[in-house]
Amino acid sequence: KRKAQEAFPAATTQPRLSAFAAAKAKAAASQIPSDDVSEASVIAAANVTGVPRTNGGADAENPQLSTLLSSFPLTKAQELDSQASSDDERDDTDCDGNYSRPYNGNAYKTDQPCKLSNLPPDSQCIISDTSEMLSLRLGDGETATFVGEYDLRVKSGYVMIYGAVLRSGPTKHRVYAPTTHALPVIIARGGPAEVDIISVIRSLGLLSKVSPLWTKLWHAQTPKDTHQVEPESRSFALLRSSSDDPLKRAVTTLEVEQDCQITLNRVLSRETATHPSSVIMVSGPKGSGKSTICKWIINTFLTASKATASTSCFWLDLDPGQPEYSAPGQMSLVQIRSPVLGPNYTHPSGHVSSAHRTIRSHTIAANSPRDDVVHFLACAMDLRDEYFRALEDFAGAPLILNCSGWVLGSAVSAMMELVQQFPLTDVVLMEPMERDTVASIEATLPMAKVLMIPPRYKPAQSRTSAELRAMQAMSYFHSLPPSKGLSQWTNDTLSQIHPWHVKYNGPNAGISSIMSYGEAVNPDFLASIIDGMMVAICEVESDEAYATVQYRPPHVPSASAAEMGETMTERIGRTPEGLPYLRADNSGLIQPLDPRFSCCKGLAIVRGINVAKQELQLITPMSVKQIKALQGSKTVLVRGKFDSPSWLFLEDTYSGEAQRVKRQEVFSVLKDKTSRPYVAQRDANETGLGLGEKEWRVRHLPRNFGARNA
Repeated sequence: KRKAQEAFPAATTQPRLSAFAAAKAKAAASQIPSDDVSEASVIAAANVTGVPRTNGGADAENPQLSTLLSSFPLTKAQELDSQASSDDERDDTDCDGNYSRPYNGNAYKTDQPCKLSNLPPDSQCIISDTSEMLSLRLGDGETATFVGEYDLRVKSGYVMIYGAVLRSGPTKHRVYAPTTHALPVIIARGGPAEVDIISVIRSLGLLSKVSPLWTKLWHAQTPKDTHQVEPESRSFALLRSSSDDPLKRAVTTLEVEQDCQITLNRVLSRETATHPSSVIMVSGPKGSGKSTICKWIINTFLTASKATASTSCFWLDLDPGQPEYSAPGQMSLVQIRSPVLGPNYTHPSGHVSSAHRTIRSHTIAANSPRDDVVHFLACAMDLRDEYFRALEDFAGAPLILNCSGWVLGSAVSAMMELVQQFPLTDVVLMEPMERDTVASIEATLPMAKVLMIPPRYKPAQSRTSAELRAMQAMSYFHSLPPSKGLSQWTNDTLSQIHPWHVKYNGPNAGISSIMSYGEAVNPDFLASIIDGMMVAICEVESDEAYATVQYRPPHVPSASAAEMGETMTERIGRTPEGLPYLRADNSGLIQPLDPRFSCCKGLAIVRGINVAKQELQLITPMSVKQIKALQGSKTVLVRGKFDSPSWLFLEDTYSGEAQRVKRQEVFSVLKDKTSRPYVAQRDANETGLGLGEKEWRVRHLPRNFGARNA
């Protein structure tokens, strides 16, 4: 036989490129990244219609903010991109007619260290360096990037971080900078500034005891005693470049593009007499940075020069896959009072905090609204009405809509319904977006401003979307009541937490029924299905919540008794274990609760079912006050397409191993032969133990096999 090299020789000619690929390569060749940082004195950009716009008009109404935003350092690639004089030079259209911006992702991938801070030598910028605090002196425009968890205090001057302008004072701002997301950058503004970076007792990082998903996210050095900060192991580390990270992680800084600066400048300079409250919708594909832009806008609102201690913003989270202030599968309206300085899993909504509070929440029991768009829109409309009612007490508070990352197919009609039903003043679209969708939004909102933000370079993430959802769920269920306005967590496994014992049968039953969103399940298997799984705790405010008609325009009245059909007593069935469940309709489906007459109070995990006592054992971070508030009302447990909490079944295994050996020897958990529910253990050299694990080899038949059997 011929050798593989002879059979498949190396290509000696350059492969031919398509016209589209050649155009992108030509456009990307002109964008050469650089680590040098320069000051941009004038920001110019082109709007959607292609007319160039400078720092006049609305931007000139707030010169202080204009100066603040215009001094943001731009990279060399952004400076080259800003030299375009029209949209024809900056925009490109792909083969499907979608908006896209030419950028070279490979140009940012380099073996050279990436510059993260532009500080002078230590002798010029470090004021004091102790075991608990690092004091820095920053010149105008100088930046400092830290990894870990720390408190930021401004001693003099102004600094900007995550879009928030922080002024000098005694206030400490808790900052979470894990490597799962881009690291926030501290930037001096309007002159020199002095800041204190204070080490803290890490609480969220303690979850690495129960799951390896939380390892290698923070400062590389871990304190031996979590209740005392040791001199050699602060909770943060200064990174001048990526080479300073001892773990050699793919770290990057959180930067804002010039288009975002113009958006913030124009929105904040809006005259309150014309628009008493801004309603801004941010939409785009999955992973385009919608949550980052929303947090940037909210932080700018909360820390503007006109902001007071009572200033607040409202966050309408319409992204059930990765919500900001709740566990996955929920939609919520949240009032925010303090700047948001961390990823979504750093501020769970299981408890009431002085920084934020959940006003109303609904569950769709899934990570995407595509299975029931009608119910998704009904929840969004109810949260919109709740925002209007909240404006009576918080006049002028802006509303930020964070839409779902599902923007294709039937999602376009859902987006257009949101555009028509909300009084939007601004629409921020993250590219790429379909051209027809952009044109429809502009035609529907002639008085609103539609702004396009180009795609950004996305570095390789250390955690997948499924892992981030698991981390968010773990953060929610391990959360404790806040202490001094700061979130707290426990690293005790959930099996060590005493569950709530809830009666599901009898005169003192705590739940009225169990619902399955979507396709109904066989009642004989309902107990096995919910055991060990997540469920939503929903409060039914009226029996009209069980109506079959979900979404109605504002002028359509509520459901009538005829539409509701059978009474609730007739629709409740019992499983062999005595669990109450809601029967499906004639189509075999169970209509979800009407959000106008119901709401979600939180999530729980069914730890077990005691058939003898007719009790459910529920684990939930809800407080005693929240649980008592449900007494006397109809409570429904909703199951659906929540992610399976596989992390829950491994907590005891990892926790036991963490007490014996170091985390680097995590594979020695196989020495623990303790039986765990839903967990099977085997050695690495054992094969063929599971179906499909056996190695199959292709068996070649003889060449004359067909002739023999002819």
